[in-house]
Amino acid sequence: MNTKRSIRKLFFQSAIIVAALSMMIIVQAALAADATQANAVSSPAAEVLDTKKSAWELYKAGGFFMIPLTACSVLAVALIIERFVALRRRVVIPPKFMDGLKQVLRDPREDREAAIEYCKKHDSAIARMIAAGLRRLPRGWTAVEKGIEDAGSNEALKLRRNMRFLYSIGSVATLLGLIGTISGMILAFQNAAASGTGDVHKLSTGIYEAMVNTFGGLAVAIVVTIFYYYFVGRIEKFISELNDALSEFSDEYALRDEPELAA
Repeated sequence: MNTKRSIRKLFFQSAIIVAALSMMIIVQAALAADATQANAVSSPAAEVLDTKKSAWELYKAGGFFMIPLTACSVLAVALIIERFVALRRRVVIPPKFMDGLKQVLRDPREDREAAIEYCKKHDSAIARMIAAGLRRLPRGWTAVEKGIEDAGSNEALKLRRNMRFLYSIGSVATLLGLIGTISGMILAFQNAAASGTGDVHKLSTGIYEAMVNTFGGLAVAIVVTIFYYYFVGRIEKFISELNDALSEFSDEYALRDEPELAA
């Protein structure tokens, strides 16, 4: 269990490092592109005719707020990958786990230790819950159910880990897009006030910044929201399946009169 947690932690840290390196590459590429553009010699007529912008040019036209939007998108990708890894079925409810447990745990009195070892060997959310209950089996079945309930609360929290962070990234991206839009409109009005509305080139600079930030903020927020609700649905489905499996386990092994079991 500790090894898997270490692997997940290492994976998430690697994703953050990749995100930081990506940001450095983007900034360096932007500086190189600006230097190349400053050294290039182009005629005014060519500038007028060149009305199409590439994706990178549109990104640069978005201004400063595209940098935190890029950081949000990279963090969102890292969290989405982490959630896909953490919410795999074999990590939560392995398909053949309950069938194997029934073969090992034929008699709760005699096979308790073997069943606990089986749960440790097949580490998963449901295995940790059942193992927590089996450790309390000598105290009676009421204690078993209480142990499973306590472990279930912890496992539900683990399933929902980073979900609030993912949702907050979508909200922050929307706000960053909005503030970038306002910044672009302020720039457009400043240019219009300084040179009049006849200078389309100066006016379009602010409009480009506003529209690119709007697009970037909404794009990040929409993607994050889609994956957030996908993961919420997947978590709820797993919790429902866990409840069904544990109910089956309880019906299979609960002792009606709850006699004292040997340790």
